Amino acid sequence: MVRTLSAMTIACAAAAVGQILLRHGLQQVGPLESGEPMALASFLGRAMSNVSVVGGTILNAAFYLIFLVVLSWSEVTVALPLTALEYLFAAILSVMILKEAVPGLRWAGIILVIGGVVLIGLSERGPGEAVEPAGSLERSAPDGISQS
Repeated sequence: MVRTLSAMTIACAAAAVGQILLRHGLQQVGPLESGEPMALASFLGRAMSNVSVVGGTILNAAFYLIFLVVLSWSEVTVALPLTALEYLFAAILSVMILKEAVPGLRWAGIILVIGGVVLIGLSERGPGEAVEPAGSLERSAPDGISQS
């Protein structure tokens, strides 16, 4: 669990910083005002040439790469809820960097979500205690001999 939690903390921190960079960059790019093809092309061109947008996109890609690795170690029902750590990191960074106001009710919601993540983490099985899922992905050779 420590390996999973450590990796997901790093992944969520990368994603949160990535979201902050994306928001900062898109504030510089300006809003997409129309769905017209030329307006969309212009918006995408400005966004893709903005350093903050590119940096945020790279950090979000790093999140997904780390998440893929974590899924190779851990059950989905553990790894996926840990992505909610990003909510806490993003809220803190949005206040510190973007100077956004986060109302108390939103903080309460974030704390409730993190509390749920803690409960899920406490339910993680120890090494060697994993239960083989029903209908495991066991392969059979053409002669009917099982190959796990």
